[in-house]
Amino acid sequence: MTYGSILVPIDEHPAAAGSIEAAIRLAGALGAHLEGLAIVPPLAVPLRLRPRQSAAAIMKKEWERDRQEARAGIKRFEAQARKAGVASVEGLCVEAEAQAILSLRARTADLVVLPLPGADDTGVLGGHSVEAAVLSVGRPVLLVPEKGLPAGFPRKVLVAWNGSRESARALSDAVPLLARAKSVLVFSAGPAGDEGPLHGAKSAVRYLARHGIAAEPLHATAADERVGDTILARAKKAGADLLVMGAYGRPRFAELVLGGATRAVLRGAGLAVLMSH
Repeated sequence: MTYGSILVPIDEHPAAAGSIEAAIRLAGALGAHLEGLAIVPPLAVPLRLRPRQSAAAIMKKEWERDRQEARAGIKRFEAQARKAGVASVEGLCVEAEAQAILSLRARTADLVVLPLPGADDTGVLGGHSVEAAVLSVGRPVLLVPEKGLPAGFPRKVLVAWNGSRESARALSDAVPLLARAKSVLVFSAGPAGDEGPLHGAKSAVRYLARHGIAAEPLHATAADERVGDTILARAKKAGADLLVMGAYGRPRFAELVLGGATRAVLRGAGLAVLMSH
């Protein structure tokens, strides 16, 4: 089981440098095809500016410059990937709405690599593109900190497990990375007495053993509203460089109002996170 195809958006923003470098490293290490997607949103001149030809002309000029920069970014990306030893790489410049085209291209990728959102970049109503991507792409999403991935990634992995559909997806989706790790800890957290046969970490450990991956189970008692913070604290204590978890196990609106593990991790993770929904 491996990733045969990896998708990463190409963005000139400094925060994206870590995710681009991570996608290149993983594609080289796994022998995967690498696709870089440079997205240029369609030119949309507001109605109030359309009668003003000078304003419309300026907007069109800026849009053309964005297209040129996107094409130049593709060339740099392909050159960087080939230099790193990626055998199969393709950069695409697409004029489309970002979320729609990312979701469409992800349908035929095994892994999507995105930057981890900053602390002030999550979106009060959950509208941030990273959150939307996790929910819409139908593929595992690896969120990478701005500093990139550490050497030897992944060395230590913490898998957050609660027996849900989303955590089961994440566990299975992460197998190619877990197989490369030196140690794997399967961690469950919840209210006292909430460690049943499905919720318990031991069932996930047995699943991984069938894939030839040795892992250790661990359970901790934590109130529902503190589970996300508990997961991050345990990942830090374990020295993990990758956290694997299901995303939005309950409706996103409930997480916005009540809080939840997904949002807590998006706000506070300082390490790479693989999420599946």
